[in-house]
Amino acid sequence: MRVRYRRRAKLDVENLYRYIGERDQHAATSVAARIRFAVSRLGAWPYMGHVGSAAKTYEWIVAGLPFVIVYEVDEVANEIAIIAVFHCAQDRP
Repeated sequence: MRVRYRRRAKLDVENLYRYIGERDQHAATSVAARIRFAVSRLGAWPYMGHVGSAAKTYEWIVAGLPFVIVYEVDEVANEIAIIAVFHCAQDRP
């Protein structure tokens, strides 16, 4: 399946990168790469996450990191839409 980021998700990753990068640039690069890698795996295995708290969503925790990828699966369009990326301790709408 094709994977695409919605605007909100892109901003989430950019903000995480910027926040971590203010403290440790190497760590920011590593975290962003691991998030992108986890997202890319969803294209091959779209249902490996668990059912999300919002209707029709799934959540996938990035291995070894405290981040959750929230996404939707559209089988008709053969597409995964990444909705958001959150830190596990974050309050979510």
